[in-house]
Amino acid sequence: MPRRTPNPRLACPYGGAVTSIERLARRFRAHARDQAARSPLSARLCRSIADDPDVIALLQSAPPPQQLPVLLLAAVHSIVLAEPHLELAAWYPSVSGEPCVGDPYPAFAALCGSRRHEIEHLLSTRHTQTNEVARCALFVPPLAAIEREMGPIALVDVGTSAGLNLQLDRYHYSYRPGGEVGEPSTVEIVAGTRGPVSLPDRLPALAGRIGIDPQPIDLADADQARWLRACVWPDQRDRLHRLEAAIEIALDDPADIRTGTAVDDVAGCVEQASTLGHPVVLNSWVLNYLTTGERRAYVAELDRLGAGRDLSWIYAEAPAMCEGVPFAAGNDGEHRTVLTLVTWRAGRRSLQQQAIAHPHAYWIHWGERG
Repeated sequence: MPRRTPNPRLACPYGGAVTSIERLARRFRAHARDQAARSPLSARLCRSIADDPDVIALLQSAPPPQQLPVLLLAAVHSIVLAEPHLELAAWYPSVSGEPCVGDPYPAFAALCGSRRHEIEHLLSTRHTQTNEVARCALFVPPLAAIEREMGPIALVDVGTSAGLNLQLDRYHYSYRPGGEVGEPSTVEIVAGTRGPVSLPDRLPALAGRIGIDPQPIDLADADQARWLRACVWPDQRDRLHRLEAAIEIALDDPADIRTGTAVDDVAGCVEQASTLGHPVVLNSWVLNYLTTGERRAYVAELDRLGAGRDLSWIYAEAPAMCEGVPFAAGNDGEHRTVLTLVTWRAGRRSLQQQAIAHPHAYWIHWGERG
């Protein structure tokens, strides 16, 4: 790849300044550490990218909130999925079935050099949309409790991507230890658990399901569906298989998914959901992509809505990345996923921490504080 020497003070077309190569390199090193156990391929690639300024510089094409290792990895993965004959595909179990022995980085760097403009286009026009359906295991217990309290519920999933989490009542859950919930399904979600939690006898019945996303994924569009697959790490075949099964369920009975933003469009969706059942707003690893100002405006909008009607809000987010979002005391700087329930009843807001969890819900510690 021809060497570029980006100016870290260069004005960014999306506002703000381009993130420096040095800072982006630290992000790749941190991602490599985080994924060493769960995604060895991603970790290996990120360690090498962190020492390659030319490849790192590609990520400066993305909007500042999206200048994250996962976006560059997804852009390359999307190309590999579309062209399985590429040399790099041999190292991607999502294509080859088994990883190739040897160092994948020379092939990765070569693809980045030869397809630079295509990758930059993907980075500037796409955003990470990891529709991880395993997170639904976090939502089932609080949703069941809300249904017992308030009756039929209608979901509003903000940052819904393809709306797969809106299908949560069509999946089967195995909490180990704990028990099983749901009818047999092609989507089997397994979560290791500890701590006290009351599992329901059945999944909550949904009276309505509405999704909002700035760029919703149309699963009937092959290119868009491939992007959703590309956002899953290529050596995590359990997640890929679960995603494929969830896509089939969603295609069979699509949810109501709308183009919109958290701040501007949640009110209209909550209004409509209220005509169907008790409105429950969901977020799962979405709020970290908003600015602090947008997060505060979003919380203020939910407070406004909750002042005029009973409302519930369940979110699985990392406090360290979500300044402006309310969390229980003691979670400052927490990078793990914190499951929180906020309710408005007769205009009064109440907050309760439900659990600490792995970002992809491999494990859930109910009732645990940060």
